Amino acid sequence: MKITTVLVVALLSGLLTLSALGAETLPTHQANSPDVVTSDIAVTYYVEISISRNLLTLYERKGSAEKTPIAEYSVGTAVRGLNTYPLGLGRVTGIYFNPWWYPTPYSRQVFRARGIVLPKAVPPGHPLNYMGPFKIALSHRTRKGAIYRIHGNNNPKRVGRRVTGGCFVMDNADGLALAHRISVGTEVNIVP
Repeated sequence: MKITTVLVVALLSGLLTLSALGAETLPTHQANSPDVVTSDIAVTYYVEISISRNLLTLYERKGSAEKTPIAEYSVGTAVRGLNTYPLGLGRVTGIYFNPWWYPTPYSRQVFRARGIVLPKAVPPGHPLNYMGPFKIALSHRTRKGAIYRIHGNNNPKRVGRRVTGGCFVMDNADGLALAHRISVGTEVNIVP
């Protein structure tokens, strides 16, 4: 038994030595090598949401270069006739995954009129959680101080239509991709 153990240890030791000899080592001067591309140009993102077109466009800006559109997403926007909804330039103030939904008293009243009693807090994944799997908080606010958001949804038929009270709803997969790409501070411009 001891001989077998000694042989296995010797074999493993030999294999490790051979693999170390054959391993490629990186040159210490690689950072100065002409085939290594480095960039100190910061990439930032900019979001524009068109309410009339139900469209969110993601732009990329490298350094001081012009913005370049890199993705477009269909979004649900404010219902026609709504006398207040966000417009103008603002910023992303928070990005949350699997968020709870805290319906406003007004939202709870609207749902109650439809025969649905909403709790004060709706947990992630609950069928009544209208936030879906993500929410992106915006600096845009109502006259009463409520914030607007870009968020997921629990009803894909709402995307691409004028159906919200001011927030913007996205396809869950598209919205998750957007939420992972942008950051807090990203500029968001909302146009009619």
